[in-house]
Amino acid sequence: MFKVFFLSLLLLPSLDSIGQEKASIEVSLQSRYDKHADYTTRFGDRSYTDGIKLWGRSQGLQFSYLHPLTKHLKLRAGVGYYLLKVEKVKRTSPWSNNVPSRTIDYHHPSGIMPVFHTDKYQYNNLTLAAGLIYEKAISENLFLTAGAAYNFLYTFSQKYRITYDNAMYKTTNPKTLGFGLNATLGVSRKIIKDKYYFNPELIVPIYQQLQGDQVFGEGKKVKMTKWFKGGGLSISIGKYL
Repeated sequence: MFKVFFLSLLLLPSLDSIGQEKASIEVSLQSRYDKHADYTTRFGDRSYTDGIKLWGRSQGLQFSYLHPLTKHLKLRAGVGYYLLKVEKVKRTSPWSNNVPSRTIDYHHPSGIMPVFHTDKYQYNNLTLAAGLIYEKAISENLFLTAGAAYNFLYTFSQKYRITYDNAMYKTTNPKTLGFGLNATLGVSRKIIKDKYYFNPELIVPIYQQLQGDQVFGEGKKVKMTKWFKGGGLSISIGKYL
């Protein structure tokens, strides 16, 4: 495997004239795992704050247009759907450590009014993406790809699991959820008479910023930021235009 890789590097200069100077459209399936947040927050008018840590797997579907800027550089712009999930919660307060849930503003249909908590929740998002892709030929049909992209998330509905009776609490609070910066590294291969291509890519999250959620007593001024702390995979099928 390593011999093939190094041989490919030696061949790159001789293959430099091979390029993919064609526009294309593609559809991508994405999956990734992130540590979304490690921050402190206050619920309502309490006098103390909780330390919150959040993790989760997320999936997305994106449609993109790729426009060549130079022989090796392309602009990628896309729109799609992204399901951002929180599947693991750790909460720390002055009285307890690593509690696997957090307090939520929830009104039970029966009218009972204890303090409710959620341990899993998710955001349905419209995503807009823009970035650059660099391609380098390995052979006539095979290319190394590397890129960077900005992703904007706008949530249109949300769902929370209530620990009291495992009820699913659904809300529709449209708002900006946040944004992220990602790097990608992959291999693109021409297929089906060179009219299409297959491109698996590793996703390396660089930076992510999410806004606070009103069901947790948080306003827009609450920002959850993280550097790296995640990874994923994207698989794309594209058609040259």
